[in-house]
Amino acid sequence: MDGVQTEMIQRMTRVETKVDNMDEKLDRAILASETAVEALQSAKAAHHRLNKIEDNQKWIWRTFAGAFVLAIAAFIIAGGLK
Repeated sequence: MDGVQTEMIQRMTRVETKVDNMDEKLDRAILASETAVEALQSAKAAHHRLNKIEDNQKWIWRTFAGAFVLAIAAFIIAGGLK
């Protein structure tokens, strides 16, 4: 019986060690998941800010284009290069 008990104790010790290792890996996986969620939120916020910047640039370019067309029209109406 001593040999069987010793073997059972050794196996239980190995199982406990594996469970402890799995707990550590689970903790690291949870931390990695939380970090990934934070990174995704940060990326979404940055994307939203970039969209706002692009919208502002479109407005500025349209304003300049409209002013240029208006200046050409005013030049033509005023008589051009007479």
